[in-house]
Amino acid sequence: MLSGKRFLRRADGYLAYMSKGWRWFLVAVFALWTVLALQWTDLGCDYPEAYLAVLRFGTPEGLEFLPACGG
Repeated sequence: MLSGKRFLRRADGYLAYMSKGWRWFLVAVFALWTVLALQWTDLGCDYPEAYLAVLRFGTPEGLEFLPACGG
């Protein structure tokens, strides 16, 4: 099938490759997303709701976005 230096074969046969640059980029994006979600948890959102609120509304700006937290 696919072979070469660009792919890694695990014991279960799964082929995967991700450069270190992409890994660090994804870690940085997740860290930023977490920091923004923590602002929503300070307003009373649960963690899953907070992560979704970041995607839907961005950062909280006062009390107008509290319905995003389910109540």
